[in-house]
Amino acid sequence: MTDIPAIRNWLQRFASSDPDLVHYAARVIVWGRWFIVLINVFLVAYRPSFWYPDDIEHLFLHVPLVVSNALIHYRLLTNRPVTWQWLLVLCAMDIALISAHAIVRGGYDNLVFLAYYPALGAFAVVFNSFRLVVAWTTMAAVIYALVCVMGAAGLDLNAGQEKILVARLAGMYLIAVGISLIVRFERIGRQAAMERERQAQRERIELSQSIHDTTAQTAYMIGLGIDGAMKLAGDSNPRLTERLAATAELSRSAMWELRRPIDLGLLFEGRELGRVLSSHTATFAKIASIPAELEQSGQEPSLTSEVRTGLFSIAHNALANAFLYAEADRVEVKLDFEEDHVRLSITDDGVGLPQDYAERGRGFSGMETDAERIGGELTVDSGGPEAGTRITCVVPLESVERED
Repeated sequence: MTDIPAIRNWLQRFASSDPDLVHYAARVIVWGRWFIVLINVFLVAYRPSFWYPDDIEHLFLHVPLVVSNALIHYRLLTNRPVTWQWLLVLCAMDIALISAHAIVRGGYDNLVFLAYYPALGAFAVVFNSFRLVVAWTTMAAVIYALVCVMGAAGLDLNAGQEKILVARLAGMYLIAVGISLIVRFERIGRQAAMERERQAQRERIELSQSIHDTTAQTAYMIGLGIDGAMKLAGDSNPRLTERLAATAELSRSAMWELRRPIDLGLLFEGRELGRVLSSHTATFAKIASIPAELEQSGQEPSLTSEVRTGLFSIAHNALANAFLYAEADRVEVKLDFEEDHVRLSITDDGVGLPQDYAERGRGFSGMETDAERIGGELTVDSGGPEAGTRITCVVPLESVERED
């Protein structure tokens, strides 16, 4: 007895593993089938005396087409998964329905064979095995050849119809094989790009770990040494104490900037934004000696790496501004996951912003760039001196969801 699971596993080896490609192919197939239904509705409505009542059989062949198409379209509209198994069933149904139409229409003397071409092309997009595409095309070609040869009218050899049939069959192979080769080339390029991105992420993770184990530890020890020197100096030399205090401030600033690549490495490893940002905020409170905590609401959805790192960079830069310039006594970081958007806000009770804050340095321009890159909107609210500052970034939900 045939081992069905073994056949399924064998086919899965050749099916596209890219959910984006499968989803896109499903949408193209569905709309292509609706277009065919629309054309047939027009032909049926146009001068119905040409087909009714003697040629009514082909109308019933549209029932499985409409039902199956409606089912797949419903799954797409409701964001339900559409896997390669669904597309395989659609492709098999297309071959069966096209062949049935060819039989009803008399075999050779009709244009139904043209529908084989997009059906075979859709199969070549979903399945990346050249041999499987050739085998599938051969099956469709054999079925159509038998329909034409064994049809009621057969083939008129005197009119050279067998040559036209061969040309039609060759067209099937040309379409299917050509699309298969193009898709294979695109898939190889996409896989190479993904491998480069994975390699870049591995290097970022290794770099963050290296910074944590070497540079950050050194900066921390330097800070401890400066603090110890300040205690030894005491009030004996005010100028020395002042210099040491300034150097200690610079050391804490350096330690804070080193936390950025270290915690970014955690995001590249796949950690949730909320967990990393909570730890990052707690580290900020220790380094800057400014009370700060993260307040999170809602359940974090599955975010793309780009969105997580973008929001993290905005939070880091906002905290850096609060540390270096705001003279704040407290900082609040809020991360809200709403039904249709993600909202990040960083609020301090410091001295506020000058009117020309946007032209000073690259901090705010960098935050705006990060927000635009992830499809979000950045707003800065400050009532002027002594009014504090709030930086908010809102990203729509469709921009933050990672594809399954």
